[in-house]
Amino acid sequence: MVESKVAPRDRRNVQTPLRCPICDGALSNTVIRDLGGITVDITWQMHAGECPEHGWFQTEIVSRPPREIFAVDRPFGIARRMVIDGVEQYSFPTVWMYEPPKVARSKVDPFDERYWRTQRSLRR
Repeated sequence: MVESKVAPRDRRNVQTPLRCPICDGALSNTVIRDLGGITVDITWQMHAGECPEHGWFQTEIVSRPPREIFAVDRPFGIARRMVIDGVEQYSFPTVWMYEPPKVARSKVDPFDERYWRTQRSLRR
């Protein structure tokens, strides 16, 4: 039998900076899917994980921290509606979305946890 030298597309139960955007809790059943690269230095990935209280969330990174975290029905599934404090939400903007242009255009570690936080989780 010939072994494949291709890396698996999904890595399960791995560490990711993704946290629950509602309670800031650690996620279980984490999955990182490598979506491929555009160039040598730009890798696309999807990160997903499950909060026991709030369900599944996922985000995409493309050589920079994610701009939004989405509530989904399952890893790499469709967006799901959440009502939080009477407000309907499908996504949660991260701190990275609000960085000034000077920072947003600079080279940063796309896995730096502080950029993955949401405004909501910062209030906790």
